[in-house]
Amino acid sequence: MAKRVQVVLDDETYRLLNTLARPRAGNKSFVVREALRYFADRESVERMLDGILSQHHAREAVEAGLTAQRAGRLVPHARVIQGRRRAKAR
Repeated sequence: MAKRVQVVLDDETYRLLNTLARPRAGNKSFVVREALRYFADRESVERMLDGILSQHHAREAVEAGLTAQRAGRLVPHARVIQGRRRAKAR
């Protein structure tokens, strides 16, 4: 069963809501529902990442990757894939 909710939006947010609703037949409720679902999914992903990064080895791996990036020691993804394909072809 649908529930009616009243919210207060500032002018800029209201314009944004209208802009997003326009290509959706003006359905502001649809935009708000989708935005809430997106926000909830994002929160879930952030909680999962926080859990991973709270593990000492994961944090060290991320820090090592960032250090390698700053030092220019990363191999581009396309080159890695190309090397894997060559190795597989042998």
